[in-house]
Amino acid sequence: MIRELKTQRKEARWKTYDTWKRSCCCPDCPSYNECAGGGQELLYCVLGMSIRCIREDKHCTCRECPLYPLLGLTGKDFCMKGSEAAIRFERTVE
Repeated sequence: MIRELKTQRKEARWKTYDTWKRSCCCPDCPSYNECAGGGQELLYCVLGMSIRCIREDKHCTCRECPLYPLLGLTGKDFCMKGSEAAIRFERTVE
């Protein structure tokens, strides 16, 4: 689904991201903090890790997210490790 999305125009892609953000479970995760909430950081699995806010893993809940099966995700700790694409790439170079 993500590959297909990358072929769309930027405006259409961001509309989809905004829709997915409404289903995102990041704010319910114990690792999500006030800084991330204030910056409205969401959808780490697609958009990438938290650059300045999340530094401590307090128990990842990524696999409980309704988007996890929909997007074919396999990773976790996206807020600290980066997007699914970044995690998959890293696995190929290990």
